[in-house]
Amino acid sequence: MKCRFVGFFLALLTVATLSAQTSLSGDGRQAVEQSGVVLVKPQKWSKPNEAVVMRFTAYTNRGGYFVLRTPSGQERQVWVDQIVGGVPIPSPEIPAEIITPAHRNALQDQVGRLKQLVILVPSAKIDIEQFAKPLVEAIKRYDAGEVRVNGTWEQASKYRSKEFYLAENALKKSIDSETDKSKFDLEENALFNQLVELSKNDTTLQAKVEAIRVDLQKQIAVQNQAQILDQLSNPNTSDADASQLLAELRAIKDPDSRVTLILEQAVTAGLLQQEISKFQKEVEAYFAALTPGDTPPKLSITLELQVQILSEQVAKFRSSAPPVAVRIPEENTRALSEISTGLPKLSSLFEQRNYSEAANVLSLFTPLAARIGPRTEAVFVSLKRAATKQLDLFTKLRTEGEVAEKEGNTKEAIAKYSAALEVSPNAELSAKIEQLKNPPKK
Repeated sequence: MKCRFVGFFLALLTVATLSAQTSLSGDGRQAVEQSGVVLVKPQKWSKPNEAVVMRFTAYTNRGGYFVLRTPSGQERQVWVDQIVGGVPIPSPEIPAEIITPAHRNALQDQVGRLKQLVILVPSAKIDIEQFAKPLVEAIKRYDAGEVRVNGTWEQASKYRSKEFYLAENALKKSIDSETDKSKFDLEENALFNQLVELSKNDTTLQAKVEAIRVDLQKQIAVQNQAQILDQLSNPNTSDADASQLLAELRAIKDPDSRVTLILEQAVTAGLLQQEISKFQKEVEAYFAALTPGDTPPKLSITLELQVQILSEQVAKFRSSAPPVAVRIPEENTRALSEISTGLPKLSSLFEQRNYSEAANVLSLFTPLAARIGPRTEAVFVSLKRAATKQLDLFTKLRTEGEVAEKEGNTKEAIAKYSAALEVSPNAELSAKIEQLKNPPKK
């Protein structure tokens, strides 16, 4: 059983020293000036616990054996099969860099291999422990909160703070140089991962790491917000796209004053759209109850008041300068307002029998009426037809009067002109009648 146990450790030691064999290979001719110890068995077949410790100041690897120079300057040839572990053990060199757990664990591995030798060669315990002392002390210093940088020990917290500061500044410059912040992959960034590693077990540095992450998220949000506002200011942005953009603005956790204003304007626009649609239906229903005729109708006082209030609300909304994509149905609003204010003017023109001006006004109003609804449009089409009919009659009578005047039939001309004035007053035509009635004396 004991032989199996020893054999197991020999196997472990052989695997662990493969890399050491490579480093001890040399060129077979030139001695390597490096001191150390070797556990030498009396014979190749001797047991490991029969080995003795031999110190050397240099070695030459000849393949199957080593030539070792002793502290007295003598050279001694030792077969590989005589050496416990198969290779001499160079004096441990403390690395110039012991910063990470990986560095520390590499030292621990070396100590572990030396402890295995002590198990195999108990008589070498004192020599091996003395040999491993620099490694053990380095591990203790690391575990006590120190790191070794460029061969010098310093407090790990001080080193990490310094390295953190340098990496933090480099990372911030890298972020600043990125035009599109959303493309900066922070979690995959080497500098950021270095900061994460340096901040382990340090709450102050961890808070700074989180602050960097939050700040980048804010920068991305600011850029996204600016892009959304640019799109909302584009007149080519469709209503569907504007709705999506506004939804994205609503998702912003801490919107600035500009975004807050736009969201308020969007709410106002939505309410106005509802009011405009509602009032449009009311006006359409009002005209639907009328029979289209030759006389301009009058809106009820209630509807006129509602139009006035709606117009004031729309004017106030426009004065807040909303982005062009935050829309209300402008044409429908204009139609309601102009028809409401235009009907009294039309009534006056019809009362004055000024059909020429009435026809001009109706040419403008009829397309607007169509935006309100077909029944509203029908009323204005009928009015335009009536005005045009009277205007055509006036033109016909005047033309007939002019023909009669040219033929010298003054009486007929006066009759036609007078009939035309019955249709629609005309100062020029009245003057002509007066001239015909009272021709200048020769």
